[in-house]
Amino acid sequence: MVHWCIGVIVSRYPGANAPLPESTKVRIPNPLRIFAAKPEMCFMSRSIFYPVFLLSFLLPALSAAQQPDFQRGPGSRSSTSSSSRGGEQSEIELDTFEIFYFFAENPNQEIPFSDSTLGNYFQQYDPVRKRDLDYRHLGNLGSAHQPIVFEAAWRRGFDVGLHQYDLYMTPGSEMPYFRIERPYSNVSYTQGSEQADGYTTAQFSRNFANGLNYALDYKRITQLGTQGQYPNQNNRNTAFTNGMWYESRNGRYDGFFSFAANTIQQEDNGGIQREPITSGQFSSPSSADVFLETARTRHAHREFMYTHYYRFGGGQDSIRGPRRSYTIAHQAVFNNSTYKYYDEYDAAQDSSFYNAFPGLLPDPRGTRLFFKHRKLENSLRLATFKLDSRNQERAKNQRDLLEVGAIHSLHRIEETGADSTLNNLFLTGKYRFNPNERLRINLYGHFGLWDNAGDYRAEGNLFFDFKKVGSLSLGAINQLYSPTLMEHRLYLSGQQAYRNDFDKTLSTTLSGTYSLPAFQLEITGRYHLLNNYIYFDTLGLAQQTGIPISIAQLIIKKGFKVGRFHLDNIVALQQATEDFIRLPSIYSKHSLYYGGKWFKVLDVRLGADLRFNNSFYAPYYNPVTGQFQLQDGREVEFYPATDVFFSMRVTKFRAFFKWENATAAILSGQLFYQTAYYAHPSSVFRLGLRWRFLN
Repeated sequence: MVHWCIGVIVSRYPGANAPLPESTKVRIPNPLRIFAAKPEMCFMSRSIFYPVFLLSFLLPALSAAQQPDFQRGPGSRSSTSSSSRGGEQSEIELDTFEIFYFFAENPNQEIPFSDSTLGNYFQQYDPVRKRDLDYRHLGNLGSAHQPIVFEAAWRRGFDVGLHQYDLYMTPGSEMPYFRIERPYSNVSYTQGSEQADGYTTAQFSRNFANGLNYALDYKRITQLGTQGQYPNQNNRNTAFTNGMWYESRNGRYDGFFSFAANTIQQEDNGGIQREPITSGQFSSPSSADVFLETARTRHAHREFMYTHYYRFGGGQDSIRGPRRSYTIAHQAVFNNSTYKYYDEYDAAQDSSFYNAFPGLLPDPRGTRLFFKHRKLENSLRLATFKLDSRNQERAKNQRDLLEVGAIHSLHRIEETGADSTLNNLFLTGKYRFNPNERLRINLYGHFGLWDNAGDYRAEGNLFFDFKKVGSLSLGAINQLYSPTLMEHRLYLSGQQAYRNDFDKTLSTTLSGTYSLPAFQLEITGRYHLLNNYIYFDTLGLAQQTGIPISIAQLIIKKGFKVGRFHLDNIVALQQATEDFIRLPSIYSKHSLYYGGKWFKVLDVRLGADLRFNNSFYAPYYNPVTGQFQLQDGREVEFYPATDVFFSMRVTKFRAFFKWENATAAILSGQLFYQTAYYAHPSSVFRLGLRWRFLN
């Protein structure tokens, strides 16, 4: 049995000498000491290690959370006085200050942070499922993914074309900054069937003196199983992004500096060649035979980004409210990325798995793909906006926005025998009009010059709120974009595997959504039209079809509630006119659960999540190209995948217990596939914890 030893000595926390109101004092030892008096007392079982560790880490934070905070940072506001709340200043009142977050792209459009329910797919820890419409992946957390319900690509200029790990990364543009009054932390940990099967996330933000705020966003997926996973399927994904926000004393200058380090490390087994032997309801995925035993993928992205604004005008008018503001913004981004795929030499394997690439000769050093991509980007934007005069004490909301700009990107690709340099220059524009809560208009566009001349995107969204009779949202996207690097060429082991000269793809999307909250009903219709669509065929080679492809989609969301029992449903229907895009014609998600409050303080949900799609020839993931390609060898069958869960919340602490793929205990001998040849593991239990701190 594995044993653990823990010894923690926590010194006096900052501000411990500051006086506390009588109603907020707590009896916590200070300093807090947890230690073993004898060596033999230092061993404890794995089952109690995590609670002891959490308590030793959290108790000082909880005690410090009750201290008054006199630090001021960017956008901070003075705390509500005790007199304004009837003289009460309890721990709950102190912790109810509002939290707003935003992105460096537009610091004047904020989003309120909400943490009041067990909703928002709390028990769905996996990024591919923490959304209305799931993505498919290879069966294990952190693996390559692709949307199940078709989505139009978002493109602007040169693109490498490797997006199979996007949901696990946090670039600087997606780094959230927080407007807060006191330090904010939000941490979570999810433990799977094995000790090395975990997912850790953390967010932190703190104000400092002189108008500084620091923010951190961390995600770490570790899947290092030995029995619960199929052979050669381990992975470790790390996303670490942190940034500083500076706001001048007069509020006219804002600067945001961020550093992002995203690393993807994957073992690639190429799928299951022979399924594991099943004995009753018990089976070991590790006994399966896979196509590749030594293949590896590593993507590393390092990014520095600085965005700064200078604002003219603005302020408040005593009669008319907020005045119009004018800003000039500049953003500089440097990104250094490396892409690597490697597999050891195996004569039999190389002749069978890699023979799809014409003219590719076996290399005794192994099969390898390696190239670097460096990008230096500068953008300049001019904007004018007016803040909404409503709810001035809440999140910032722009009543209108007009922005024009230009973005120049210098791309350098270093690849064996194929080094190249590209320049992109795009003119951009945005328009936002939100005169009241019942009408919103959003427009966006860009047009390319230089090496991607002619590429463009025009996008618009119109929202109407009809109050009691619901709301209507209409959207349209039209874009023309160039092929990606992976669609254009591929070099393996220094040899050219393929090279193409494709035309640009023209994509059009029309959508409409009608929502009726009173009946928990939302209906969405989408229509996609693709011309010169590029896909990867059954051999893994990029191809382009001159036949127009249209995709029709109908998505229905409907909720039911009887007493404390809920049934949430999402059904997506879709149909493509050509076989170059293979999609399930139906994808359905259902969640049946009991939701209530126990002991007056414990919010709970107990129920089951069900998801399924009809049988179809799902794409196959090729780790060499990093693409999902067509295949005709295996049909993914109907499988009602069910997860049983229990989730709970006490103030700012949440937890869930989950029995994943419980269906496997009933359908013995049948495996769950979403991607051809890549099966999901059998039933496993998972524990998840999330705790928000205010210190």
